[in-house]
Amino acid sequence: MGEKFKIIVAFIVAALLLYGCGTADEQAGDQAGDQADQSEPIHSQSQTPPALELKIGDDIIRTYRGGYSWSYYDLEVKSMAGIEADSVAPHEMISTDNARKVDRHADVALEFGEPPLSYQLFVWDEAGNRTAYPVPFELAEHEGPTLFEIFAHWEQGQASYVVALDVE
Repeated sequence: MGEKFKIIVAFIVAALLLYGCGTADEQAGDQAGDQADQSEPIHSQSQTPPALELKIGDDIIRTYRGGYSWSYYDLEVKSMAGIEADSVAPHEMISTDNARKVDRHADVALEFGEPPLSYQLFVWDEAGNRTAYPVPFELAEHEGPTLFEIFAHWEQGQASYVVALDVE
């Protein structure tokens, strides 16, 4: 019976030590003003993917964000949270009828609020089919009203952006 008693006492001491360490960490977090863990990147607190604008020549053209999957650090509950947002297909989201006229020889720059790790470029036709195009984004291969989708990937998730351009 003495052997069982020693094992139980050792288990209780170990549990108390582990509990004490956890309590010290929580108290330190409370004293730090409920800030996020410093090992978390600051941008991980953003609850949605960054915005995207296209710079074509001297013009800035806004895109429309479609569906996305995103995770972030929620300061209120002090844990990671995630959002899944669906959207209609790009060809149903916007029309090429009022597409912005752009010069096919103009340089195109993608200006994300935060640069993605990678992105893909797709062109949608009127029937709802999409074709992948190589990056970087070049307008010279396109002509007339065209629906573009940019699908970007970050550490926190991914998002789709859509823009209609009339390439001249």
